[in-house]
Amino acid sequence: MTLPVPRTSPRVFALFGLAALASVLAPVFGNAGGDATSQDPTPPAPQEAPAAAPRPKVSGVVRFKGELPEAKPLKIDDRQAEGCCPPGQKVDPVDPSFLVDAELGLANVVVTVTVPGVEVKVPEAAFEMDQRGCHFTPHVLVVPKGAKVAYLNSDATAHNVHLITLLNDPLNQTVPAGGRLERVHKEAEAVKVTCDMHTWMTAWVVVTDATHWAVTGADGSFQLAGLPPGTHEVKLWHETLGARTATVTVAADGTAAPLALEMEPKKAKSRRAR
Repeated sequence: MTLPVPRTSPRVFALFGLAALASVLAPVFGNAGGDATSQDPTPPAPQEAPAAAPRPKVSGVVRFKGELPEAKPLKIDDRQAEGCCPPGQKVDPVDPSFLVDAELGLANVVVTVTVPGVEVKVPEAAFEMDQRGCHFTPHVLVVPKGAKVAYLNSDATAHNVHLITLLNDPLNQTVPAGGRLERVHKEAEAVKVTCDMHTWMTAWVVVTDATHWAVTGADGSFQLAGLPPGTHEVKLWHETLGARTATVTVAADGTAAPLALEMEPKKAKSRRAR
């Protein structure tokens, strides 16, 4: 049986032909009309995320108050100093225990703040104190309670690390040239570090239970980041000038007026006449 074939007018075939031609040419020439549905084939440039705002910091400076003591060089024995420095160089004779600049800025002052409820995460990596040119570097190192401290020797001669402690484990051990010695300090205290082979060498490892801390630079300046709003007690410690306290008030936006602090020599205790 033969099925009848539907008859289509020439006009219908013409419409189908135009539609097919348009579908082929559209990807090549695009939408010439520029209507709202057209898209730019060029991908948009990626947008950078806005940079995080820097955390506000409490800044300040600690200056020396009083009559400057006479600067005395370190007593360095030439025989002991053999191997401390490359040929032609000598050990720096400046005493690092009391350093002030022309504006009386006081270096190596430990500045601490303790904020209740703030937990300090002790890093796994060790803090480092090196021995270079027969000097400890840095002269004052602050570490959180429970931290590991590595005592290095970058000199060509042997040293020994002698820790004078009250609460932490004492130590007196040789560190050969290029050597490394690690210890964990579990209790908060100021630990004096000496080298019995080079008697002018001293330093301090200040083990702290504070939540925020800093050490003043050569000009006496310091910064404390991340202090929450409120009034906080600021503690200062210096190896020859002792300790003092101050306060800082942090605004709601985390900022505070710069601190101008002073430290002066300890007053000698007078004896009462009998």
